[in-house]
Amino acid sequence: MKKSSPLFTWRFPALTLLLIGLLLSSGTHAQLALSFKDMEADLGFEIGPSFFLGDLGGNLGDGKRFVKDLNLPTTRYFLGLSGAIYPASWLGVRANLDYGRIYGNDAMTTGGDFASKGRRMRKLDFRSAIEEATVCLEIYPTDFFTLPLDYQPRLRPYAVIGIGGFHFNPQGSYTDPNTGRTSWVNLRPLHTEGEGWGPGYPPEYSLWQMNFPMGIGARYDLSDRVAISGELLDRITHTDYLDDVSTTFIGGYDPTGAKAMALFQQHLSPQNAAIAYQMYNKSGLPSSDFSTRGDPTHDDSYFTFTIRVIVKFGNSDSWFGRASDQVRCPVRW
Repeated sequence: MKKSSPLFTWRFPALTLLLIGLLLSSGTHAQLALSFKDMEADLGFEIGPSFFLGDLGGNLGDGKRFVKDLNLPTTRYFLGLSGAIYPASWLGVRANLDYGRIYGNDAMTTGGDFASKGRRMRKLDFRSAIEEATVCLEIYPTDFFTLPLDYQPRLRPYAVIGIGGFHFNPQGSYTDPNTGRTSWVNLRPLHTEGEGWGPGYPPEYSLWQMNFPMGIGARYDLSDRVAISGELLDRITHTDYLDDVSTTFIGGYDPTGAKAMALFQQHLSPQNAAIAYQMYNKSGLPSSDFSTRGDPTHDDSYFTFTIRVIVKFGNSDSWFGRASDQVRCPVRW
């Protein structure tokens, strides 16, 4: 079964140390001190592809590494609006409102190895919309070298770290046995792994979750008022149910599926029980043929690569205004 690992295993300690170093250095360099009086502000619009890392779909093998598990056919999109303030040129505080989609499908798993074949046999899929709000810090380390010279180049790399919240709602494709029509149904109300049914079952998951965005980017000033940036941003989450798959098939050893059907009928309405029975195991094989339905040892995640168009605001007497004069005729980059 496929599980993802974080995009950067070193990201928490590395970015924390970077931020601490910047704050300590600001005490020794007056140009790096924070000032909310003459700060820059900007508004941005971003768009780009999104990628899911979880139990469903994936790439060759057991799918436990970021690049190794990237499955391009399941790419979806993200778009949003941002607003930022810059109390110093090296530090930005940015708020984002984003909307996007993520998708995973076992049928698109590549590779001929045992693990890949097992995922294709499982035949599960999902999609979900993501509504997200985040607050992040943008940290520009190259300003340590340019600000003492009162110079700001057009191209500046930066790191991102933040906190946010998001809403998701996993859906799976369902084919009505009577009509043959396929539609998308909400998976959480079906309790496909018995979530919330009491002792022995996983707790019911919430559709509202926190995330922790972290990533890197590069910003290029086209003029003193317009800039663009490219940003790779990973989201650490604390849920394994973005795809509604985490633990085991209900019913334990259940060659005929009778135990699972009885449990669904016990806890759900007759209509939902019939749908849940079809959705929890689409393989057409007894669930006893699979060791697990998912892998709960790692949480799901998703990441994006977005291009942002930025409109800048500031006054000519601020450090931003002085820097704007520099970017008009860059000496380097």
